[in-house]
Amino acid sequence: MNVFTIERFGTKDGPGIRTVVFFKGCNLRCAWCQNPESQLAKPQVMYTQASCVGCGKCAEVCPVGAITYDETFGFISDSNLCVLCGACLDACLYDARSIVGKEWDEDLLVKELLKDRQFFSESGGGVTFSGGEPLLQGKSLVSLSAALKKEHINLAIESAACVPWPVLEPFLPLIDLFYIDIKHLDSEKHKKYTESDNSLILENIIALDRNGANVIIRVPIIPGFNDTAEEMRKTFSFLKENTSLQKVELLPFNRLGLAKYRGLGRAYAYEKTQNMVNEDLTDLVLLGKEYGLLVHAGAL
Repeated sequence: MNVFTIERFGTKDGPGIRTVVFFKGCNLRCAWCQNPESQLAKPQVMYTQASCVGCGKCAEVCPVGAITYDETFGFISDSNLCVLCGACLDACLYDARSIVGKEWDEDLLVKELLKDRQFFSESGGGVTFSGGEPLLQGKSLVSLSAALKKEHINLAIESAACVPWPVLEPFLPLIDLFYIDIKHLDSEKHKKYTESDNSLILENIIALDRNGANVIIRVPIIPGFNDTAEEMRKTFSFLKENTSLQKVELLPFNRLGLAKYRGLGRAYAYEKTQNMVNEDLTDLVLLGKEYGLLVHAGAL
């Protein structure tokens, strides 16, 4: 399994204290993505321009010529050429380069996650799978989930659910809480901003509900994309008319991923968009409650 980070003591990714495993690889390309380093399935080099002194030693030692200087972003590695030899990391005296992503053996990952068992027991917490898109890890993630359930660990997953139902179905007896994103009800607009339509996502939400899964819907509120009452009425209507789901979390936009885009040599479409706060979503929360839904601003 390819993981790009493991965060401990999380409190916004499920009940209690959580250890959150962020898996690498995603089949969506959301224009506002906060974790662009999660999109590519394989490990890659991340560059921190603020730490760089511009000596160029990284480019000099690269054996395959994968590093070039960009006037906007600095010394960026081409992930298609990079062989992850680590030569540029060794040459950099200022820690301006790092490899993002690590392959984990299941047994070692289980052992790592069980280090936090005491915190789970005392707080009613557990492990949350996030990403990227954790469901792309497929059978490996099913096996990991089964191993953790044998240890009586509470499991949650954060997913866009943009996968065929046979990929998602095996998780039904293993996952205690599903966080599923609804980004937009209009399939064409969804595809324009994420490079994928929403048909699988909506079908899977209905199927999860019919199979009795514990589901919380999350909606990232993105300026100019889905932040109007008109757009959100469609989402609330879909849930009310097609499911029995009640819990909805509206997540205000932020551009925390900006430095990561720069570190990968990529432009960020929302670089100049102002951050939102929970209070900006008050009207949308009230609108959702008109539909009889339990709507909350921010992650609980």
